[in-house]
Amino acid sequence: SNPPLWPYTMYFRMPHRCHGNLQHCPTRSHAVWEMVLNELDRREDPNFDENIPGCAMVDSCNNILTGDQFYNFLNHNFDRHYDQNRAPLGLYFHAAWLKNNPEFLDAFLYWIDEILANHNDVYFVTMTQVIQWIQNPRTISEVKNFEPWREKCVVEGKSACSVPHSCKLTSKEVPGETINLQTCIRCPNNYPWLNDPTGDGFF
Repeated sequence: SNPPLWPYTMYFRMPHRCHGNLQHCPTRSHAVWEMVLNELDRREDPNFDENIPGCAMVDSCNNILTGDQFYNFLNHNFDRHYDQNRAPLGLYFHAAWLKNNPEFLDAFLYWIDEILANHNDVYFVTMTQVIQWIQNPRTISEVKNFEPWREKCVVEGKSACSVPHSCKLTSKEVPGETINLQTCIRCPNNYPWLNDPTGDGFF
């Protein structure tokens, strides 16, 4: 989308056309936030008005082949969000994409450091933290003490079990496949699936 869209609630009408294959678009209000997957511009030269589709997931942009291309892609999309309306830039990709492409990981970490060094008004936050700020905006000087952003993830308590059972199971829903399941309870007869959620074959 151009300009990029901000997250919005479903209390009111969507600020864009409803897209999707056979999706049912909401016709009434819902108390839910929509985090927009803004299309990422994958043009090599943003000044050249090339008519190529964007991508929502970074790792689905099949024209990113080198770390330099990835770095330029990140800068261009950051500028597009930052210079137009400061809508949050969502960067969605699978961890394996970075793990399998060390050059991309190096470019990504370099880019993050560069953005933070050059922009005192940019933060890398979770989707929940974006919504918390939208609901209760703070200035640059206040955001350092913004309580929802100061929360830390604390691991409490012991793990559910010290030695889980490792079960090699099958399911008639996935014929011919052996599926591994780690569980703290006894191994079920079958792999739990849609028509057999307990794995006991009663459904």
